Amino acid sequence: MAHFAKLGIDNVVTNVVAIDNIDIMTRNGIESEEVGIAHLIKHHGHENWKRCSYNTFRGTHINGGTPFRANYPGIGDIYNSEYDIFHPKKPYGSWTLNTSSGIWEAPITQPTLTDEQVAANSYYEWNESAYQADNTTGWELITI
Repeated sequence: MAHFAKLGIDNVVTNVVAIDNIDIMTRNGIESEEVGIAHLIKHHGHENWKRCSYNTFRGTHINGGTPFRANYPGIGDIYNSEYDIFHPKKPYGSWTLNTSSGIWEAPITQPTLTDEQVAANSYYEWNESAYQADNTTGWELITI
């Protein structure tokens, strides 16, 4: 199966569909994104599609193959034409996009939980206001 993301305004993913590999092949039997897009336009009427890989996550192919466009997108994700990748929406103003993994990264590394914190079901949560106030803090320990 071949997977394609349907792109809406600002390249936001509005749907992901799977089609038979035969529907993306040239007459010579070579898979082609353009052939797949032509098939989708014909059958769905929508013109903005990008092929994606079900097996690509965080810039890695889960079966050891070649990663394709950084991530398999979900509805609401973005196709970034500058880097030819899929990624989630930017979560915070201070975070930067890793263009290899397609993942947003905090400006400060998240601290590691201690065994006691794990046992207490604690976790770290990003606080953008704290980071903007001093650029040295941002991760807050949340204890349930």
